[in-house]
Amino acid sequence: MPSLKRYFPIPYLLVGLIVVGYGLWRLFADSPFSYAWLGAVIAIAPFVFFLLSLGAVKRARTGRNQPVLLALSIVGTLISFLSFESPASWFALFLGFVPSFAYVYWYSTLDRSGSTDLAVGATLLNFDLVDADGNAVVPSPDKHALYMFVRGNWCPLCMAQVKEIAAQYRELEARGVEVFIITPQPEKNTRDLAKRFDVPMRFCVDEGNRIARQLGIEHRGGVAFAMEALGYDADTVLPTVLITDPHRTLIFADLTDNYRLRPEPSTFLAALDASA
Repeated sequence: MPSLKRYFPIPYLLVGLIVVGYGLWRLFADSPFSYAWLGAVIAIAPFVFFLLSLGAVKRARTGRNQPVLLALSIVGTLISFLSFESPASWFALFLGFVPSFAYVYWYSTLDRSGSTDLAVGATLLNFDLVDADGNAVVPSPDKHALYMFVRGNWCPLCMAQVKEIAAQYRELEARGVEVFIITPQPEKNTRDLAKRFDVPMRFCVDEGNRIARQLGIEHRGGVAFAMEALGYDADTVLPTVLITDPHRTLIFADLTDNYRLRPEPSTFLAALDASA
């Protein structure tokens, strides 16, 4: 249910921050000390601050199962229910335990069932690229190409992945690789993104998700709720990295099934070296 997922993160953050703040106030204000509210804060605060910390993430990947986060949600909920006090215990359960597990095992996962064949060895379909100014972008016929499809500037893990590629650009260029960053976000956002990096990567706009739909990597309802206020559409692209040789034969394809897990930068170089 991808359309339901988009309503999860931002509304949760707003409510979670309010409840954590209220819980901390109750810990200092209540007499006797409220273990129920202590448990609620332990259950909720780690997940709230984990989501906030993604905005400053430097690596395009986190742990898949987040055991510490989930353990704290369990411990906090147990403490709260052992000292049952309504509504603290219910907050611990429904704003700590339940959403933490939902995030790790539901929200983070990506449905790839509709993807076309993007297996290594297949020939990549032809598609037309344009930059943020509407100019045609044509890959060099004698070079390898790395196509990175990112959701947009609003996605911190996508931005971390672009930074990793930018830092690795010279090594890719030495191997004869052109880099294309493709996103369905508004042209202005893509121009802003391009200005952040002083490397000759090609930043392209997939207006209306045309290319993503053609390749079977469109993500319907994949943009977080409230991002429309910043000009984004509700639909986006599934994070995808494709590398082709000069004949458009795929030598690498990362179709991650979890938006928090992107390939290590060294993986791209290894694939290029292996195909040389």
